[in-house]
Amino acid sequence: MLQDLDQLIQLQALDGEISVLEGAIAAIPNQIRTLEQQFVRAKAALDAATGEVEQLQKLRRQKERELEEAGRELKKRQGRLFEIKTNQEYTAALKEVEGLKQKISTLEEEILIGLDAIDDAVKIRDQEAEKVRLAEAEFLKNKQQREEELHALQNRLSILRKARERRSANVEASLLQLYLRLLKSRDGLAVANATGRSCEGCHVTLTPQLYNEVRRNEAIRTCEGCGRILYWKE
Repeated sequence: MLQDLDQLIQLQALDGEISVLEGAIAAIPNQIRTLEQQFVRAKAALDAATGEVEQLQKLRRQKERELEEAGRELKKRQGRLFEIKTNQEYTAALKEVEGLKQKISTLEEEILIGLDAIDDAVKIRDQEAEKVRLAEAEFLKNKQQREEELHALQNRLSILRKARERRSANVEASLLQLYLRLLKSRDGLAVANATGRSCEGCHVTLTPQLYNEVRRNEAIRTCEGCGRILYWKE
């Protein structure tokens, strides 16, 4: 096989692997961010559940204060009943006492209902806290795995780039420029195998004469359809 053609085939193989590695390396930060977003969502759910517990507890304390105030007011109004001299005033005062008793009863019921709601909200909060704990552990484990994978890929990429640099130095300058132009304009595939009598890159069928020339691998031949450099391999 022509030496320059062999060098280009090897160079294409290196560039293909380099391209795959670069894609994998570029994807890892996004993968880590996706994992982190799952953890962040779990934390947001916990924050919401915690906020619900705090709001319910605040409402309970407010009603307990209202209950205490209503109790004090009731005692004061009941104590004044004995000081009232007219039936009209006594009837009005008694109505106020009954109203306070009803208010106290309602508040007591609301407080009991609120306590049940708090218990339910605390259970949900605890469940969300457990989800956060598991999500954080999973995130940290997966993040470490991705970072280790990233490090390994970067090391492999560094080795391949050095090998590519050495390989490029063995290719004649004008041919290397042609290769690089094709690599950029042909989606990373500059050197294509003429499998099945057609170009691997664009799948255009080669003329019999061109195909026979390509099969000999003795000269640089290009595809009439896409311009890629062709070689033949069984």
